[in-house]
Amino acid sequence: MQASTPEVLIARHVEKLRARPDREKLDQVLSRSGLKLDGEHVARVTGHDITSADCMAYKRAVRDVYGDATYAFTKVNFVLGGCTCRDCAAQA
Repeated sequence: MQASTPEVLIARHVEKLRARPDREKLDQVLSRSGLKLDGEHVARVTGHDITSADCMAYKRAVRDVYGDATYAFTKVNFVLGGCTCRDCAAQA
């Protein structure tokens, strides 16, 4: 199975969070991680390409905003998706 790009990993997870009733928390996560929604896509606020470092920042923001339980599921999704950030690489 081929690893997903950081942009795809984050976008897939954002879709899961968008389905939750606490949408304002997603906005907090994106803001804290330097990301934004651009239509149906996720983009960096700076306009640069999304990297594995952004995955790590995104997961930290998820932990800060949603807590440890949501973070744990997020991390599993990223590991299974082939994330190469330091956080996920430690689990490989």
